[in-house]
Amino acid sequence: MGYKAVYCQNLRQHEHDSAAQTPALSIKRKTDLVGDLVDPICVISNANEILYQKLGKFLDAETRAYFAMIARAAAKSKALVEDLRNERDQTVMETS
Repeated sequence: MGYKAVYCQNLRQHEHDSAAQTPALSIKRKTDLVGDLVDPICVISNANEILYQKLGKFLDAETRAYFAMIARAAAKSKALVEDLRNERDQTVMETS
């Protein structure tokens, strides 16, 4: 199954003046980000795992490698969201 390489566009990071941000605004942004990212990441991760379990024995090496790449990307995304959640919680504790 010849897949074309998929390249994700590097999204420019918005440069926010962190000194100008209030702690409450920073916490709200982190909370919104965590909430918005958790469900899609879980859906992608779960669908990938279910599809691989059902179809894995029928896949060629290249397709199995693609499933593994998706699993690694989902795991990395989960870790980044957890880091963001921990950072948010720490900020909440410091401002309390």
